[in-house]
Amino acid sequence: MKRRPTPSRGLGSAAPHVRRDGRPKAAYRTDAEARQAAQAAWAIEGVALNAYRCPVCHQWHIGKRFRDD
Repeated sequence: MKRRPTPSRGLGSAAPHVRRDGRPKAAYRTDAEARQAAQAAWAIEGVALNAYRCPVCHQWHIGKRFRDD
């Protein structure tokens, strides 16, 4: 007997890993890699982005989030 495909359950806790346009966010293994990507975004597109550690996947993302330093 064939199994029915399981319906998708939505994003749940993975929601922070999706950009506003619905595409998945890029994840970087180190702070340095994320900062380098943020600098490239500034050089290419003139967009100021910050690197931040994700509380869900513990990797690094870039975005318009500001630090509380």
